[in-house]
Amino acid sequence: MEEMNLQWFAWVAGGFAPTAWVLVMARWLGTNGVLLAAAVMVWAWWKRPADRLYLLGSLVCCAVAVLLAHRFALWIGHPRPFVMGLSPAYIDHAARGSLPSAHASALFTIGFCLLWLRQLRLAGAAVLAVALAVGWGRVYCGVHFPLDIAAGAVLGLMVAAIYRAVWWHASPAMLGQGGMD
Repeated sequence: MEEMNLQWFAWVAGGFAPTAWVLVMARWLGTNGVLLAAAVMVWAWWKRPADRLYLLGSLVCCAVAVLLAHRFALWIGHPRPFVMGLSPAYIDHAARGSLPSAHASALFTIGFCLLWLRQLRLAGAAVLAVALAVGWGRVYCGVHFPLDIAAGAVLGLMVAAIYRAVWWHASPAMLGQGGMD
């Protein structure tokens, strides 16, 4: 698995000779891309007032996923690419464990949470697209491996699935209004 992770990193990352304009884009996405997801959430909050409780729950799930990601990364202790000398870090970052990515965990959690609710699926798809772009940017910039991003996506999916189950069982009256299917 580690060999495949290293090969994918070598294929995706900017390494020691990144393309200048791609690096600019990757750095922006890797550091500020979450603002795009925040804009989607603000839009959903504004356009879907009936779903604000669900959106708030999605944000709580996001926080839980980030806390879990940091705990797992500390426990697993997998080094980052720049720590291993595979690439410079084009984004300022501490040398702590990288698996799973907290950015990916947060964004994929929100994206999957929004996908569960029919009227928020477009917003969920937009956040998932942002999650992929941010993940790519962080790999290109040498602060994550592709497996870190994939693990964040899996963690996000698991947290969102638990949220869906809790929402499904705790609020049957809201389901009639909210249209979860």
